[in-house]
Amino acid sequence: MKGNYLVNIDEPRIQETCDAYFKWKDLNTYVKSLVSRGINMLDAISEPMGCYCLDLLWNKSSGGDAQSRDGKKIEFKATSNYDYDLSSFGPVCEFDDLVFLRFNLDTNMLYVYDTGVNSAEFKKIKISQFGTVEDYQKQGKRPHLSIIKSIIEKKGLEPTVVFNIRRGQIER
Repeated sequence: MKGNYLVNIDEPRIQETCDAYFKWKDLNTYVKSLVSRGINMLDAISEPMGCYCLDLLWNKSSGGDAQSRDGKKIEFKATSNYDYDLSSFGPVCEFDDLVFLRFNLDTNMLYVYDTGVNSAEFKKIKISQFGTVEDYQKQGKRPHLSIIKSIIEKKGLEPTVVFNIRRGQIER
């Protein structure tokens, strides 16, 4: 891959991303009418929205999902089910900040949570009676956990930003 891997999400790009969201949503609705499980939220939609909301640079290469203007590595996780999430993390996952993107498909709103959790803190989270995220990673496993329960509810976090996808604008 040649060229600049870090992309600024400007107004035209966020409008394209919002349009792609509604296409994804239509397809997801159709798929859910056929089978019980829908389509996972695409990172090509969620990550640019997260970058736009937090003024980050989208990383289209390896080494994190995004980068802050001062060079910090950002990891995004997203859910299209507002009330429930189950995120998985690879055995090797290093980041300076974890950002959770919580879509409400009924209202077409995105709730962005800058958790302030880095990979060292994240690895200490207990995910079962058998151990922490780090314990699972050391065994070469992909730990699965709910960010909503393990971080957002535990820390009492409120959304950092609320994004109105229909209007393509930040509400707060």
